[in-house]
Parts: sequence; structure tokens; C-alpha cells
Amino acid sequence: MSQEVELKLLIAPEQREKALEVCQSLADANQAKPNKEQFELTNAYFDTSDLRLRQFDIGLRIRSYKDHKEQTIKLAGRVMGGMHQRPEYNVNVDKDKPDLTLFDNEIWPDDFPVYDIQRNLDTLFVTDFTRTQWRLPSGEGVIEMVFDDGHIESGEQREVIAEIELEVQKGSLTEAYRLANELAKKAGARVGSLSKAARGYLLAGKSLLEPFTQMHYVPLKSGYNVGQALYRSLESGLRHWQHNEACLEFQPSVRAVQGMADGIQMVQVVLEQLIENGVGERRLLTNISQIMSKLQWLKRFEGLDELTAEDGAYHRALKRYNKLYESLVNSQEDVIRLTEVSELVHSVSYQRTLLELSEFLFKEEMTEELEQPVLPWSSQLLKSDWQLVQTAFSEHERLNEEGYLKLLTPLQNSLLMGTCFGHLFDPDLREKFRLPWQDLARGIREITALHILHERIKERDDEIDEKLMEWQKVQRESLLKALEYSRKAALKREPYWMN
Repeated sequence: MSQEVELKLLIAPEQREKALEVCQSLADANQAKPNKEQFELTNAYFDTSDLRLRQFDIGLRIRSYKDHKEQTIKLAGRVMGGMHQRPEYNVNVDKDKPDLTLFDNEIWPDDFPVYDIQRNLDTLFVTDFTRTQWRLPSGEGVIEMVFDDGHIESGEQREVIAEIELEVQKGSLTEAYRLANELAKKAGARVGSLSKAARGYLLAGKSLLEPFTQMHYVPLKSGYNVGQALYRSLESGLRHWQHNEACLEFQPSVRAVQGMADGIQMVQVVLEQLIENGVGERRLLTNISQIMSKLQWLKRFEGLDELTAEDGAYHRALKRYNKLYESLVNSQEDVIRLTEVSELVHSVSYQRTLLELSEFLFKEEMTEELEQPVLPWSSQLLKSDWQLVQTAFSEHERLNEEGYLKLLTPLQNSLLMGTCFGHLFDPDLREKFRLPWQDLARGIREITALHILHERIKERDDEIDEKLMEWQKVQRESLLKALEYSRKAALKREPYWMN
């Protein structure tokens, strides 16, 4: 077995020649020996028609190059900001169809039906590309830098491959990230979270790439220390961010950008905790905050969506006012900035921030504070964090709209903190506590929608409809009453982290 550790970078097809030039200049500067090699690679990927291997997160291929064939199994691994880490098993073969029985039985998960799967293997897709390879001396080993130029093929479907991989073979991880930054700056390289195999499954119509719309509790273990828990939470946030970014590239949508924003916000919350415990730089947090600031249009979009959504609370009433409703729909379209987000994702500053975050996560630096057991530490953290939230929400006997809006961000951050550590506590007590606070956050976001509606009614050219003005006033008053109810219910809830 080998543990594959590689940085994957994507290149725009029109930048192929430039990327090769930059790779060669980096190789020359690092005294690569030999200067470079170039050869053809063909990889056939296999699975059953019902994707039994995919269900176990196992990849199977036969690679043909020169006069050599090799079958490879890749097991479940990790992807962190372009750094791919997966256990890999290789066996030399002389046939074009794989034989699973040639692998050691110990590599398979429990109850893995080796013989059933073997009987039903089919070729799903093929990757065919020219590999240009350089071996760069690094530390006690090498960094293998390769540029792959070709295509993925499945039936009549074809997709371009143009990517650079930096595989760390006992070399310096820091050096690999330095090279990646140079490639981002000089060749427009982008961090890639999807492997060739993942793209092949998509091309073959055997998998879907859809935005994650919900943050799930991080699956922490009670025996973790603080550092392990925070790094797993940071990894979860980054994975959510990057999955939705891949969705944005594959099929641009507001949902994908919303998913990116959720992941980024979780990364911010966790990174703040790591910095307070002695690791990480505030500069990185500032860079991530600058990325988040480019997504602020989402708040207005979501407010307009609240007003126009067919399953929403306001749709039926507003539809009676055709001009007003059409102006709201048009405003929702106008506020969307998908092209700007795509430009952001392709920018050098964005890519360098992702690479820096990935390197930080991969190194997992520790301090004495981070070596503490996570359970008592997280109980104290949640206690002090929620005390601040509860104090803020109970300071006034009655809150107005502006007061609620000011408290939304700290409330969302505290709920995200609970997402990070909630898995460690009793699920029933946890959900009973969180539910009214989540209702409160949803209601506060709705205030933005009614503010937009109020502005739009006042801007109308035709005579203001008194019934409409009265209706929206009633809606705002009703919302405030509902928020007051949720606030009082939330403040009465017993904390789950003390049990």
C-alpha cells in the first residue's frame, strides 16, 4: 500500500501552453532530474451497474502506459483545499479486465462481497491523456510534478483534462504549497476538489453534483482533544465550501453560492477558536472575511426570495399586485452576481487563500491548550458563548426590528458553534434547546424581506394602495410578535451541554 498525498490544480484549457512553460521554469529552478519525461496514459475505470464499489467509496482502474498494465484500488480518503490523501493499492496485471482477488483480502471493508462484484464489473469511463512529468528534489524525497493533458470519455460524452498534480513523495509539504502558489500566480491554476474519477462518474451519468443546502453536525468522538475536534470541524466547513464551489463551476446557481457562504462562515467560526488557542494567523481570517464580503448580495436575494417564493407566506397576497410583484421578481434577478462570484473563484487571491487554509489544516499544529480533552472544554465554550447570546437577547423587555437584526450574526455564529460540537451531547436535549433559537434566526432573516417590501411600496409610481400599506404593516407587527414568542421560548430552554 502507498499513501497518496497530492495537490490537484486545474488549468483552463486555453492556458495549456503557458502552464507547461511555468512547470518547466519551476523544474529548472528546482534542478529537476531528469529534466522531464513525457508519455501516454490510458486509464479504464470499473464498477458494477449498481455502483457497488462507489457505495464503499472505492475507486478501481487499470492503467496502461508504455508496455505496462497496473490495476489500482483507491480507498476512502480526505480532500482538504486541493490536497488529496487516499490509501492506494497497486498490482501488475497483463489483462484489460481487473481481478479483485489479486489484492490482499485485508484491504476490503467488513462483509465486502468481492466475488459478486468481480462477476459484474463493467467499464464506466476512460481517461486518456499525455503526462509530462518532472521530479523535483525536496527534503529527503521528491515532489513529482505532472501536467496531464487529454480527455475523459464515456460513450459519446467527452470532457477535457488539463490539470497539474504535485505528489509529495517524502518531500516537503511546504515546498509543494509554494509551488502551487507559483502555479496559481503565473499559470492561473485553481485548486481542484474533484478527482478524474469523480468527474468520470459525472460524465457517465453515474453520480450527481448538487449543492449541499444543510450543515450537518461534525462527527466528533468524545475521546478527541480540543485540537482534533477543531481541525475536524474546520475540515468539515472547508469541504462544504469546496463542494458547493465545484457545483458552481459545474452548473452555476444561487444555491451553490449559498452553500459556499455557509461553509465559509463555519470556517471563520472555527478558525477564530484556533487562533485564540495559539495557532493560525489573523491575516488568513481577514482574507477569508474579504471573500465572504463579496457574497453579501445573498442577503438581499434571500429577502426577495422570501417575498416571491411560490411556497412562501407572502406570495399569494403579493400576486394580486401585478406590477409590484413583477418588480420584486425582476429585482431578484438583478441582484444575482454569479458571474462576479465565478471571477472571484478564479482570482489569484482566492486561490492563494484556499491553499493557505489547506496547508494550515494539513499541518494540524498543536499547542498545550489544544491538547485538552474536548468534552469539558466544549461544554465551557458553549456555556460562555451562549451566555453572551442570551444576555444580548434578554437585555430589553421588547426588541424592535433593528435590535433583532443586530443580533442575527452572533446568533448564527453560536448556532454554528453548536454544529461543530453538538455531536458530543445528547441529541434530544440538544435539539430541544436549539429549535427555538433556529426559529428566531429564520424570523430575523424575514425582517429583511419586509424591509425590502416597505421600500418598494414607497417607491411605486402609481398611487399607493392603502390596503397594501396596511397589510405590510400588519405583517411586520405579526412577525415581531412571533419573534417575541420565539425569543421568550428560547430563553427558557435548559442548556444541553451541562448534562
